[in-house]
Amino acid sequence: MPQTYLAQLNHFADFLLAYTHTLLCLRGLYPRTSFVRARFHNTPVFQSRHPSVCQWVRDAIAAVHTELLAGTVARIGIVIYWYGGVEQGGSAKILERFMLDVSRFPVVDKEERNMQIDWAKSATPGFSDEEGGNRTAESKGKRKALASDAEWETNAGANADAGARAELEADVDMSEQFRAALVMLNSRCSRLKPLPKNCSFNVCMELKDEAEIDPPIGHPQPWIPAQSSLQKTGRKGAEVDEQTKVRRETEGHDLGGAKVTPIRTVEAGVLRFETWIEEGKAKFELDTMPSSGSTGDG
Repeated sequence: MPQTYLAQLNHFADFLLAYTHTLLCLRGLYPRTSFVRARFHNTPVFQSRHPSVCQWVRDAIAAVHTELLAGTVARIGIVIYWYGGVEQGGSAKILERFMLDVSRFPVVDKEERNMQIDWAKSATPGFSDEEGGNRTAESKGKRKALASDAEWETNAGANADAGARAELEADVDMSEQFRAALVMLNSRCSRLKPLPKNCSFNVCMELKDEAEIDPPIGHPQPWIPAQSSLQKTGRKGAEVDEQTKVRRETEGHDLGGAKVTPIRTVEAGVLRFETWIEEGKAKFELDTMPSSGSTGDG
């Protein structure tokens, strides 16, 4: 059965939640014993058992979801950083950034988010143009509730009815795409050098480089500006003075990292995004790399 844009974005948010929990475990941000093995789209993943970590990650993903609906986000990053010892001066050193480029997500008006999406007969299953594909959508009425195949915080099990199973079959391609991305995340993380102890993490967003897009400020305010080394040099069409130009010369030097490792390009429904890992300059400047097992509080 056709899905709605809102339903597909909700699936992506669930994927991002599982993706974040899994990489926190794989990179040793918390003890392995604090995670439980779970399955998401028939793929082994990890889920933290610590209530505070679960709540923090859930709130962060919910805040990302809100901005995705507004169509303002270009990239999402799970950033791993390290403050170092006293001799390091206490400044955060960006070690790794797990990036997701969502700039090709469609921007859908609020009144159209619950319209079910049907592919036109002439449309191909893939993306047919540079902007993410020419696909025709038409309204089929209100969307039905979708049943997830994941055993992620819920377990439908054998009690799922025939209607839920039929909708599940319609999501096979999306499930396979998410599954492949998680498998590749495991593979890529296994090749990374261990992190030093006492690392932490946060979730960041890079907004689209458009003059009319403003940062998400207001009350309540779930977002704060990133440190200057992760700031872009400004947005197109904005006027700047000389003082701003001088300040921007020192901004953004941690963007892009010293080494980039691609993970996977995902095409799931109307959503297309790319994932990769950026290893920061500070990671390669460390004299020693102690074994994994660091702790962080998000």
